[in-house]
Amino acid sequence: MISGNEQKGIVLVVDDEAIVRDIISDVLVEVGYRVHTAENGMEALEKIKDEPPDLIITDMKMPKMGGMELLHEINRLKNRFTTVMMTGFATVESAVEAIKQGAYDYIMKPFQFADLLRVVEHAMEKQYLLKENLELKETMTLYDISQAISSNLNQEVILSMLVDALMKEGDADAVALCLSDITQEIITPDIIRAPDKDMRSALAQKVKWDGVLKMLNGKEGMIIQRDDIAGISDVVNGIDGIESLMLLPMIIKDKPVGVAALLSTTRGYRFTEGSRKALSILVNNVSVAVENARLYEDIVDILEDTVNSFARTLDAKDKYASGHSERVTRYSLMIAHQMNLSREDTDALAQAGLLHDIGKIGISEFLLNKKGALDWDEYEETKLHPVIGRDILAPIEQFQHLAEIIYYHHERYDGGGYPEGISGENIPLLSRIIAVADAFDAMTSTRSYREKLNLEKAVQEIQSNSGSQFDPKVVDAFLEVVDRLVVDENPAI
Repeated sequence: MISGNEQKGIVLVVDDEAIVRDIISDVLVEVGYRVHTAENGMEALEKIKDEPPDLIITDMKMPKMGGMELLHEINRLKNRFTTVMMTGFATVESAVEAIKQGAYDYIMKPFQFADLLRVVEHAMEKQYLLKENLELKETMTLYDISQAISSNLNQEVILSMLVDALMKEGDADAVALCLSDITQEIITPDIIRAPDKDMRSALAQKVKWDGVLKMLNGKEGMIIQRDDIAGISDVVNGIDGIESLMLLPMIIKDKPVGVAALLSTTRGYRFTEGSRKALSILVNNVSVAVENARLYEDIVDILEDTVNSFARTLDAKDKYASGHSERVTRYSLMIAHQMNLSREDTDALAQAGLLHDIGKIGISEFLLNKKGALDWDEYEETKLHPVIGRDILAPIEQFQHLAEIIYYHHERYDGGGYPEGISGENIPLLSRIIAVADAFDAMTSTRSYREKLNLEKAVQEIQSNSGSQFDPKVVDAFLEVVDRLVVDENPAI
């Protein structure tokens, strides 16, 4: 007889006749299978939930719940089972119907032991192949998901995508994702997905996530089944009905900084070691993406500080333009929102607006603050500021997209602008928006060479130059928000 560690798998035998159950059990145990038995479909479902088998052999005709009804219920479960139907009333129609409903094969009573073993062996091979194919498919799916997540640099989006993937690919009823703060001392749930408010509340408030993280230290993950949950009640408490719990550490630079917890509350559905290994790879890859996102956010913060520093430098150089860049940015963003531009465009506009005149750093301070009109040569020199601005920003990779916007913000819609003299849609849209906002603020601000215009006159100038100096679509959006440009001195942007 084959020893326990050599057993081929678990078979559930379902038949209302005890003698049939005993005979099949003896035959299968003799060749190395572990066998559970049930006398009808209802009892079988309970046995399946307690310990999922690898193969189910069920009689077709039984009291309370027959084989066909059992097959229907099995198909509704999360677990995938290979089923063999037995019948003493075999007809072609009943056999075909069983196969249609998902049975792998059928055997007729009375049967020869050799026939039974042949069908069982083939069914087991099919079950193992099914598992291998599913694992391969899951691995490829998780790889694709991992690639998609890793290509993102927004930490909030990355974590949300990870939870979605864990819910779906892990077939979990609930997922909690926790990351430690920058000190790595406090860990709280960042995202919780659960079927009801009570479980969400329990995951957020009753689980000691720092204890969970310590419990995972040095481990690649853990699966804790229903009977063992009580053993970790010091960290996981107050959550009822856990059938299976999978804990996966998030590691960044060899340090555990977070944990992903998957919960199954579906009776009989338990996470497997194969799933844990596959999902661990996903979580490890996402951990790297989280680290990259954090580094990227640090770079963005540094760049924003750099942008603000450039703007302050320009304000110090041109006393008449103090606050001009902030106002142009505010006006540009209000126009952009009116035009329903994307978040990507508005983010770029927020930076380009602040930096649109950065090239004036290279213009003589005397010219910037000269009282009265500039002569021809002086005016030509000031016209270089878009070129200088581009040359300042273009060498910085993160500012290259801003350099183009800034370079073209003095082009005219009719082609009479500078520095390139391009026209219409050839001018980047964000440059066309800044052109309107820039002109409006210039006219409504006091400059070294003239006093400011009143609102009505400035608006008239913008309108009268629609289609010549300015893009008509941008002017239309400007006219929709112009009252708010002045009334609200500090609009939310």
